[in-house]
Amino acid sequence: MHTNSRLGIFASLVLLQLCALSGCKKAQKIAPAEAITPVATVQPTIAPVVDNSMKPEAFLQSTARTDLFEIKMGKLAMQIAEAQSVKDFGQRMAANHTAIQVIISKIAKEQSFTLPTSMTADDSATVERFSAMQGVAFDKAYMTLMAEIHPKTLAVFRWQYENCTDIAVKPFAVQTMPIIGTHVRVSEQLNAEVNKEELRIAAELKAAELKAAEQRKADAAAAITAANAATMAKNAGSKKSKKATPPVPPSQ
Repeated sequence: MHTNSRLGIFASLVLLQLCALSGCKKAQKIAPAEAITPVATVQPTIAPVVDNSMKPEAFLQSTARTDLFEIKMGKLAMQIAEAQSVKDFGQRMAANHTAIQVIISKIAKEQSFTLPTSMTADDSATVERFSAMQGVAFDKAYMTLMAEIHPKTLAVFRWQYENCTDIAVKPFAVQTMPIIGTHVRVSEQLNAEVNKEELRIAAELKAAELKAAEQRKADAAAAITAANAATMAKNAGSKKSKKATPPVPPSQ
């Protein structure tokens, strides 16, 4: 009971901090359905089915890896981003994920779980690649990445929210999922601003591809119809020709 109470307080503080950094007038409890409603910027595509099921220890380890990456990228955004809004977003991510890291470290210690203390090789390579960027180029790439990875993180938390039965991990997932849902919305909103022209072009290209695909289907259907009509006409002509040909009299 004391553990769950402390975790609830920690998560509530994170939510309050997020609202303060976002300019909210007051912290509001976010319902799960509201927390996972993304802001549409481009016509969505059908995503492959991903298995987000994890045991409690694996979930906390995955969250820890995400925290390490988000904190590093957030601090990087604070240093080299061009737009103040992107700098502020980076600061928000670093602060929120640092707070989440504190919570899961407590849970892991109480349950004797081992959490990673360094980023994966892939994440380290990503940070190094982004470190070489500057200004607007960084803003565009960073917000594209953030808008891409946060829905995936949310999906992982959603599975725990719906399926986890661990008495310590379940409350953490329940308390934190709305915060991750807010990250999704904010990242997509900011990405729509920073990459407005790129998203417009992408949407136009997607629409053109869909139109071309529909045209190809229509052309193929028309070709099949024409081929069938030609075959039917040929068969009808053959039958008519046979009827018009007089029978050959037998030879004597």
